[in-house]
Amino acid sequence: MRIHGGCDCNNIEIFWYISGQTLVPRACQCEYCSSRSAAYVSRPDTGFEATIHSSESHRPIQHGSNSAIFHECSTCEQVVFVTAEVDGELYGALNANQFNDQSVVTAPVKLNFSSQSGEEKRAALATKLVPPSAYKALFKRQTLSSLWNT
Repeated sequence: MRIHGGCDCNNIEIFWYISGQTLVPRACQCEYCSSRSAAYVSRPDTGFEATIHSSESHRPIQHGSNSAIFHECSTCEQVVFVTAEVDGELYGALNANQFNDQSVVTAPVKLNFSSQSGEEKRAALATKLVPPSAYKALFKRQTLSSLWNT
């Protein structure tokens, strides 16, 4: 199955390739994720593509433990996906609230990661996120190939 999504202004688009099953998003309770109603899904046996149409409106953000980069659109203020580097490899997760078809996801499970150290978060991310060899980013005006293993 191919799931399509992105921000409201379509500056950032995502396609996720996954076998058909219901997905349970994880809703981080930090101030940043809560303010954007973000709830992330990922599966290590899948892959996704991200397209950023205007690099000027792509805003990568790090905060808290700096263990992840949140990719948001500065035009519509929506976070679409998140990446994290673990042992030199880049992993990712998608904000399920940005999927065009919401029938593939259930209500999110609220989780609080604030008690974990940056190292604990990175170790956990490597077991839950889309692995680096399974996804690729496509940028029309900006190349971040150093971030992605292609």
